[in-house]
Amino acid sequence: MANKDELVKAARNPWWQGATAVAAIALVLTFALGGFKQAKSVTKPLPQYQAGHRYQGGAMAATPLRAWVARYKPGGQVDAFNQGKLYLVLQVEIENRTPRSFSGFGYPLKDLILVSKGGTPIPAQSLMMSDDHTIVADLHPRMKQRVDLVWDLPKNYVYSPQETFGVFARDYKAKAYLNDEGAWLQGKPAAKYRIAVSDLRDRMVAP
Repeated sequence: MANKDELVKAARNPWWQGATAVAAIALVLTFALGGFKQAKSVTKPLPQYQAGHRYQGGAMAATPLRAWVARYKPGGQVDAFNQGKLYLVLQVEIENRTPRSFSGFGYPLKDLILVSKGGTPIPAQSLMMSDDHTIVADLHPRMKQRVDLVWDLPKNYVYSPQETFGVFARDYKAKAYLNDEGAWLQGKPAAKYRIAVSDLRDRMVAP
């Protein structure tokens, strides 16, 4: 069996702290709600889907397509000075369903997360365009865009042939703040995906 608990330990080291800080509010909310842990019998379990299923969560629709582990980020090559480093990549088709553009550093990184064995949500470190491998800036309304969420895995991490990814939903609140400004607020964990992870560690270039 794969040791997913290493991801939780890795979340405490400097490599992960920057990305974790980006999603701090989401993580606090998740812990308060019990995260993505196995639901008790009195609680309705989260729906679980496979790759290719489109989930609409209010502000954003997401269709996870595939996942893989490689020794490089999408668009890159093996780093000769960093042997043993692994990257977990989840390729997703995302549609901004709001009337305005939003940052790739916002909803996608906070709402699409990796779920550890213990149910802890772990945000990706970066979001890249699948076609040209550039860092995602803005996602525009009603445009479907294929992106790659990238997790920097700890050295010698043993990945699982299947990983669990979680999705948060967002609801629009017309008066979300004291100044009566509206906003799309993150809600409870909404769904889970179990996706097969391809082993691309023997490849020298991006898929």
